[in-house]
Amino acid sequence: MSKPSNPQGTRDFGPNVMRKRNYMLDTIKGVFKKYGFEPLETPALENLSMLTGKYGEEGDKLLYKIRSNKEIVNEVEESEAKAIKKIFPIRWIPGKSKLGLRYDLTVPFARFVVQHRNDITFPFRRYQIQSVWRADRPQKGRFREFTQCDADCIGSNSLLNEADLILIYNEAFVNLNLENVVLKVNHRKFLEALVDELQLDFPVGRFTSTLDKLDKIGEDGVIRELTSLGVEEDKCRKLFTIIDNAELNYTNLETFAKAFNNNAIAQKAIDDLTSVLDYLGDSKLSIKVELDLSLARGLDYYTGCIFEAIVPDSGIGSVSGGGRYDDLTGVFGLKDVSGVGISFGIDRIYEILEAQDLWPDNLHINESVLICHFDHKTQIYGNTVSRQLRDAGISTIVYPDTKRINKQFDFANKIGVKYALVCGEDEMNNGTVSLKNLEDGTQIILSLQDTIKQLLA
Repeated sequence: MSKPSNPQGTRDFGPNVMRKRNYMLDTIKGVFKKYGFEPLETPALENLSMLTGKYGEEGDKLLYKIRSNKEIVNEVEESEAKAIKKIFPIRWIPGKSKLGLRYDLTVPFARFVVQHRNDITFPFRRYQIQSVWRADRPQKGRFREFTQCDADCIGSNSLLNEADLILIYNEAFVNLNLENVVLKVNHRKFLEALVDELQLDFPVGRFTSTLDKLDKIGEDGVIRELTSLGVEEDKCRKLFTIIDNAELNYTNLETFAKAFNNNAIAQKAIDDLTSVLDYLGDSKLSIKVELDLSLARGLDYYTGCIFEAIVPDSGIGSVSGGGRYDDLTGVFGLKDVSGVGISFGIDRIYEILEAQDLWPDNLHINESVLICHFDHKTQIYGNTVSRQLRDAGISTIVYPDTKRINKQFDFANKIGVKYALVCGEDEMNNGTVSLKNLEDGTQIILSLQDTIKQLLA
């Protein structure tokens, strides 16, 4: 028998890890709810036709496709089916892929909105926390199965939504002790203006997918790729004289407008980002918000503001991204419904918090109470006590076997329990319990009601 193992790029999460993950998810979810976002879930499986063509050429290559369980003879003309059966009389031949695993949560969300447009009220705010899958090469901070934590508002063109998302970023990262996060902001129209200013005979989508590799292959790598696609090298060099980054503020927006020679396409980006700053007003942001014209986010559906958050010197790429999409629902038959959203990369954030030991001190503690006993009679008494503790909202475990008391304490220490309640014959006869603090070794006898007060304090 082969040794059991996980598929490459996937992981198991034990209780200690799940406490940390739940801390992250509960922190971010709490911010989402504070801004009026409501929960949503969609299936892991989507029709492949719903996924393909939504993520650009590179994204399509990373889609996990699922083969049909039908025999191919059920999917072709009868005459062809008979011919196949004659050649392969006993062989099952799988049909073509018709299903795929979720690549992200945004496209399934757009599909949901179109499918349920008569049941939801616009503008519709939703948050969604689920697994997604990508057929990528596993490496540090990059997995084949990972969790995304999304918030989107759809059915509104207002840039108030972009301002809200920046505030959500700020509050979520501060609450996670990641105040050194840099939130990079750009606008799709800046990228279109670059193509226009440089007079590139080149699709914008292909240009942005190449520019999106800047942090991986560097300036020279981007230039090599663009020249291999027919762009003149002097135009590539000029590109990097325009691209710059600076704090997102009114003054720097004016500077970028001049760099683009007041290009009409770039002016749309200037106007939108100015409105975002207007909505932010005097909000006090702890994280750094930076206008970065090299930020491309190589997904084809972005049309306006785009976001990407990084943690400097973490050795991990972006930990969150998102942007405005004006007509993603249009591919599903519902035209002119604009939306904007962001997605937190929970797995990458976990890696950073773990490496920098930024977890709260109490996450290693098992909050349950263990009831220990000496024999079957005291176990029955302990079981009665457990029901009253649980009714009071206290997580309680009754040790299930009649082993020596020291073995039960060993079990409590191994699972991280702080308190054990010892139920002996005296406690049973007096209606009390012995409360033992396993951290400092102290032990006191209390009535059940006093024990509950002590544990809830």
